[in-house]
Formats: sequence, structure tokens, C-alpha cells
Amino acid sequence: MLPPKSPRSEGETKVYGLNACAALWHHRADSIIRVYVTPERMREFGPLLKWCAKQRKTYHVLAAAELEKVAQSVHHEGVVFLTLAPPRLNDEQLLARLPKLLGPQCLLFLDGVQNPHNVGSITRVAAHFGVPYILGPDHLLPRLTPAATRIAEGGMEHVGFVGLTDPRGTLAELRQHGFKIIVTSSHATDSLYTRPLPERSILILGGEVEGASPQAMKQADEVRAIPGTGLVESLNVSVATGLCLGEFWRSHAPQRTSP
Repeated sequence: MLPPKSPRSEGETKVYGLNACAALWHHRADSIIRVYVTPERMREFGPLLKWCAKQRKTYHVLAAAELEKVAQSVHHEGVVFLTLAPPRLNDEQLLARLPKLLGPQCLLFLDGVQNPHNVGSITRVAAHFGVPYILGPDHLLPRLTPAATRIAEGGMEHVGFVGLTDPRGTLAELRQHGFKIIVTSSHATDSLYTRPLPERSILILGGEVEGASPQAMKQADEVRAIPGTGLVESLNVSVATGLCLGEFWRSHAPQRTSP
């Protein structure tokens, strides 16, 4: 058996988990470098292994314990990819894509969020509610780790990450295109549910410990509270994100008819 290989550069990453790997294969097959599966998953991933052979991409069949070493996690769910990391946009590329963002839109801005589990959960929620981009200062916006990618359950294939070199200037430019900046705070007097969120919103998500920074609060057009019992100081950032995006979707999603 060949020893498991680690990523060779920052341009490569590992992805594990059934839904994360299936989504990547469907949307970015060309980025796959190497595949590892357990014998129990061979039937399920048979088409993938045939594709690998046809494309001359290496794959290995490993016992679960060996795959745990490759993934560096017990949560691999029987499949691991070594793959090229998804491309990351910058300020200029985001602004160039604005003309395609028609109608109601909600973007997310990570203001110090770093925990991989929260990043993965936020990405999953963002994909569920149709958020096209997650923004943040380039030096602080976290990369999608293998753990975050698994928790995102395929969401990373539908949500672009944008590292901003000029966050203040780019947010000002987005405001010129009709976006309003929204921050949540347990100390706000306005409730999330008092009135619909603006049709074009940028939701700033504060870090796990300190919450939204003073700079973010100064830039906010609106500060909303998520009402509750008050028995705890605040909600987990990914839970708060889900509540806010659910409210945005309820107010602005196009009416859908049954097929």
C-alpha cells in the first residue's frame, strides 16, 4: 500500500465526507487529484473510480483506520479527496460580478469568525438560502479546512469566498449598489422581525467571543436584535446566521409553485 500523501501546496486541500465529496465531484471534477475510499464505499463510488481510471487519476482503497490517517479525522465517512482548493475572489472580481446579482440578495461578511465548525455551518446555511458570496478581510477570512468542508455538506460548491484587501472601500462601493449593512446585537432595540430586512443586505457576522467589532458597528445601516428569553447572552454565530437568512428568505424569496 502506498503511504497517504499530504497536500503539496497551499493550492491543494483535502475534502472528506459523503455529501462534500459528491458535490465536489459533480461541480469541480477537474480539480480532483487523488481519491481514497473504503471497501464499503466502492459500490457507491464505483462510477467515480471508473472515471478516475479513465482520467488517469490515482485512487486507493483503504481500510477505515487507514483512511482516518489520510483524513486526520474519524469523520471521513469512507471517502477522502485530495483536490485543488476552490478559487477565492478579490474585491475587483466581486464588483465585476455585481451586474449579475439581480433582485433581492443577501451577502455575508465574516468579522472575525474563525472556528472551522462555525465556518462550515455558515457555508451550509448560506447555500441553503441562496447566498452567493461570503466576504471578509483577506488576512482574516478563514480558508475552508477539511473539517469545515465536511460540515458544509457540499455548500462550498455553491458559495464563493471573497477576500477583501479594502473592506471599507468595497463595502462603501456595495452600498452605492443598493446594499444595506446589517449587524445583529443582543443590545439592539430593533427586532429582526420588526420589519423585513432590506432587499439587498450585507449581514455582518461577529466573531465567536467578541461579536461584531466596533468598526463593523460604525458601518452598520441597521442593528437588529434576535429576540428571545434573554437567559443566555447570545446565540452561536451559525445559528444566528440561519435565523437571519431564514427571515430574509421568508420576506424576499420568489414565490414558488409545486412542479
